[in-house]
Amino acid sequence: MAAPRRSRPRRPLTRAQKAGLGGLAALIGVAAVGVVAGLLIDRLLDFDDVLDAGGEWDEGGGVFTRWF
Repeated sequence: MAAPRRSRPRRPLTRAQKAGLGGLAALIGVAAVGVVAGLLIDRLLDFDDVLDAGGEWDEGGGVFTRWF
């Protein structure tokens, strides 16, 4: 039978460890806000015109280009 493990009492975090955890939490928070902002901007703005090759379809079925 194995001997029971001795549990060491948990020591409090040092100031540097607390600052590291705070910085990590801030970094994760800023990244989450950036993802949410990117999703909102993507939903609100239409970027299809950026990929347009210069021609647009009209209701009559013809194609008119902007580059004459």
